[in-house]
Amino acid sequence: MLNNFKNRFISAIEPDLSSADLLPDKFPYGRPPFLQLLTADELRASANHNVRPIIVPRDLNLLPWGTGYAECINSGKSKWNEDQAAFCRQVLTDPEKKYPDLPYTYFGIFDGHAGYGAALAASYQFHDILHEMLVDCSELLLPRDEVNDNSKSHQNPTFPHPTYFQRRVSRDELIIGALESAFFHMDWLIAQDRNYYRDAGGCTACVTLFIDGKMYVANAGDSRAVLCQRRAGAGVAASVMQSTADPNKTQTNPMDVDNSYPTAYSADHTPETERERLMNVARLKPQLMGQHYVAMEYAKRPHITDMGKRILCRQGTMKGWSYKTLTRNDLRIPVVNGEGKRSRLLGTLGVTRGFGDHDLLAINTGVQIKPFLTPHPDVRQRDLSQVVSIPDEHNEDGDYGILVMATDGLWDVSENDAVSRIVFQMLSRYPKEKHRYTMAAQELVARARGKINDSGHWRLADSKAAATVDDISVIVIPVYQYYKEHIDWTHNDTRELERRRRKAAEDNMAQEAVNDFNDIAAEEAHVVEERPQQVIAKAEQVIAVPNQEEERQKEDQHVLSESEETLVEKPNDNTPLQARLKTVTETLQQVQLEARAKATLEENTELSAEATSTVTTTTSANKQRNNRKGKGNKQ
Repeated sequence: MLNNFKNRFISAIEPDLSSADLLPDKFPYGRPPFLQLLTADELRASANHNVRPIIVPRDLNLLPWGTGYAECINSGKSKWNEDQAAFCRQVLTDPEKKYPDLPYTYFGIFDGHAGYGAALAASYQFHDILHEMLVDCSELLLPRDEVNDNSKSHQNPTFPHPTYFQRRVSRDELIIGALESAFFHMDWLIAQDRNYYRDAGGCTACVTLFIDGKMYVANAGDSRAVLCQRRAGAGVAASVMQSTADPNKTQTNPMDVDNSYPTAYSADHTPETERERLMNVARLKPQLMGQHYVAMEYAKRPHITDMGKRILCRQGTMKGWSYKTLTRNDLRIPVVNGEGKRSRLLGTLGVTRGFGDHDLLAINTGVQIKPFLTPHPDVRQRDLSQVVSIPDEHNEDGDYGILVMATDGLWDVSENDAVSRIVFQMLSRYPKEKHRYTMAAQELVARARGKINDSGHWRLADSKAAATVDDISVIVIPVYQYYKEHIDWTHNDTRELERRRRKAAEDNMAQEAVNDFNDIAAEEAHVVEERPQQVIAKAEQVIAVPNQEEERQKEDQHVLSESEETLVEKPNDNTPLQARLKTVTETLQQVQLEARAKATLEENTELSAEATSTVTTTTSANKQRNNRKGKGNKQ
């Protein structure tokens, strides 16, 4: 325990300090790979607390759809930027190649505290864990041919395999379950690494998953995801108002007209917002509070001078307030104290969900905080196929929205409405440029960071109020760009399904034909064909006696007619398919046999004619020779 406390203390003061008696870091410190800060000098430059440079990607092609990213370090709270960000593009495939592939894209943003280890580990490992969870249920997620699928999923689209389960299970529930399981597994992995690597501290996590034409946002902590949208036609109306206004008056930029609105896709998990859950944990397990805390909330902080007096309070999960007489136990520290961003769990931690913090102890008491924390995320979704967007209005970004994911460094000093307004101002300023979303992210970071004054304090440029001194990381995602990519994939998927369907039908037809042929061959192997043997015998007689050609032809025709009457049954509409195939096959055999006999007759005829001509030629030659001899004798 002493070593863990020592390691945690050193990690908080000097995260990059390494010594022979300390456990190593699991991952070397660095910034997100897509920023391409690869050298030690670049890392030190990005961590300049006096300048606080805003870092954006060098290569905009590394992030999909032109997604924007920007970050800056804190003003001296920690040596390194403890925020991390990550993205990953993966494909779910069917091992048997029965169904088309299903691509997906993931973005994650992690805000570390008490060190950068947990955030760094999550940025490296979370996407792999999420992929494993999605692969586990990929059989139910992959697009399938609902017409010919053996699982008969078309009978109940929300229930992939009705024969497997007794409850309805939708694809949305499978994906949400994969996200939740990945959060729990990531927290478990950080706990296991404590025995082999330096204590990683803790971090919040905000993750967005784009898959199957839908957007899923999972959040644990006080990072936030906000969907910024714009009303169609508002920009045009603002331009008209601008043109008709008094030219002598100072005009407002049409881009500054508030025609946007935000929709929160996550909820902050702080001691204040989760007061009920935390109080319930303390009420059910009072041993977790030790002798230092109480599951009570007071209208005003009690003092020892108030002993014996009535005080307004609420206990546990009570919604309302009531009076009680103050006792000595009521002087203990409340499990949740403070309000707003200053609220603290056990007087120590300002967030109540996330990864890590397995060895974190409450200040001055040594009570473990982890039993009150949970990695369970709040997951929200949006079906992009239900979005109504009119192409003539050219408001795709406004209808589908721009998703802004950011750590609390942005949200501490920026409201959702202001963020939405800034995003669309920048997009209007750069309507065609490829880097427009990066410019929006950079502007959000710049406004939250503010400017440093002569006294060395960071102030907001517009209000002179205190700017954030925390790390800031912002991701700006154009949702419509993903949906366009999904539509293209859907078209290719439809063609692939059609191709697979045709191939399956052809394979089935070929297999049926092979089976029918095998059945016919097996039946014919046991049939003694007497009539064809008579035909062959007659053909041999034709070869042996070529002078009786006409009589043999009549006899062959008579035998063939008898064979057809005996072996060939005329098919009708009620005849089964295999019986028809059998009849056709036998008829073809008889025709072939007849053709063979005719060919033999023609060959024998030719031989007879040749023999006759030979005899005639010989006879005439003999006559000529005899005539010559007679003439010679007379002479």
